[in-house]
Amino acid sequence: MRVFITVLVLIFSFQSWTKADDISDFEIEGMSIGDSALDYMTIDEIKQNTLQYWTDKRKYYVVAKIDNLKLFEQVELYIKTNDKNYEIKTILAGFFIDDLNTCFKRKKKIEEDIGSLFSGLEKLIDTKISEADPAGNSKQYITQYNFDSKNHIRIECVKWSNEMKQDVNYNDSLNLVAMTDEIWDWIGSGYR
Repeated sequence: MRVFITVLVLIFSFQSWTKADDISDFEIEGMSIGDSALDYMTIDEIKQNTLQYWTDKRKYYVVAKIDNLKLFEQVELYIKTNDKNYEIKTILAGFFIDDLNTCFKRKKKIEEDIGSLFSGLEKLIDTKISEADPAGNSKQYITQYNFDSKNHIRIECVKWSNEMKQDVNYNDSLNLVAMTDEIWDWIGSGYR
């Protein structure tokens, strides 16, 4: 029953969005790229929820938001280090889903909704080995909508290998990502 209710919430939530022309027009949990994270969290909450992905200081950092969410189990906000405005550069939202078929069904519905919001965007579909898995046994099933440059919205089902689940404590998930070219380039540089 919980899955059915979640699907209904997703359907009605995505349909309520208006047509958008730019990635910053797209909202996830009411947040958009270019917004200040301070509109949704206090400075103390940002500091307490900064994810420790790296031991050294990087150009950007990632903050988790799990409170007061309506649709997703977790949202990650990418913010530039030392930015006093705490401008959101990328938003990743996700559900933890163990069953790949369930993930594909939810992904398809989100694809339909995104496609109706952004007509005329280039749509790419890909399955690839996750770069985060050194053994190459984890997969990402991706649908990506490209804006100008490298700005994109991506919907992906991620199926981690048993080793990644046990060793790194990763969970299979459905992710919705609104990513700027700025963060795409940073990731391409090795997260430096």
